[in-house]
Amino acid sequence: MSSQTQSVPQIFEPDYYQRLYDIEEKHWWAQGMRDAMVALLREPLAGKQQLRVLDVGCGTGYLLEFLKQYYPLNGDPVGVDVSPHALQFCKLRGAKELVLGSAVDVPLDSASFDLIICIDTIQHLSPVGADRTALAEFARLLKPGGLLYLRTNSSLGRVPLEGVDPDQYRRYDLATVKAMLTEAGFKVERATYLNALPGALAAVREYLSAYSRPKPHNTAPIGPGLAIRPYSPKLLWLNHMMHSVLVFEAWLIDKLHLDLPFGHSSGFVARRPIELEG
Repeated sequence: MSSQTQSVPQIFEPDYYQRLYDIEEKHWWAQGMRDAMVALLREPLAGKQQLRVLDVGCGTGYLLEFLKQYYPLNGDPVGVDVSPHALQFCKLRGAKELVLGSAVDVPLDSASFDLIICIDTIQHLSPVGADRTALAEFARLLKPGGLLYLRTNSSLGRVPLEGVDPDQYRRYDLATVKAMLTEAGFKVERATYLNALPGALAAVREYLSAYSRPKPHNTAPIGPGLAIRPYSPKLLWLNHMMHSVLVFEAWLIDKLHLDLPFGHSSGFVARRPIELEG
């Protein structure tokens, strides 16, 4: 039996979405990743008005509210997620334009959106190859000249995955994702690693942990999941300090147009050409 018939989309349990809901507004990493998105989209969206926006893999929906506050939109942004648990959290935030559906087959009209956001979703799509299918679907949904902001993980500086089904979770480098975007018909305008300094510190800890002591037989495989947790009130100063690091990285990306050479996440701005071949 092929992996196509064996694999199904991975839908996390409700407690996963509760943790995401708890951290995505004020945790330094979530804040910093939004700063990076704003930095990467500032020039491509300069002067744009009445944007029709789609968030694919919208999770618990904080970004839907953020987009309304930050960009001149034509109506509420539309959120799509394969998990009904996620959409329930979106409703708690007041989101109204919600669609239950998969990133590989979004039940919306072609050429309907000026901007598509896809955050930490493609690495979870099942089976292998579904990530490429999703990118082609995004090209279909975008208006000619429309933009895709894609964020995913990074394999750079990571301990190799062990015991993880590649039909359920993968890591990428910049070159691989750029090639996938090009294959889907996009013109890649920016491609950079994100979360550079914190990612470097985390990489050191990861390697020390992986190779300094025997690995227990019952250890869960490194891969999908949400490792970050909210900071206690006593550590809010540390949350602020870590966010400041990512604010500086976003400044480098925006003002100096610098593509970071390392990071545990990666961000891409890609445009659907006016004439999309195929």
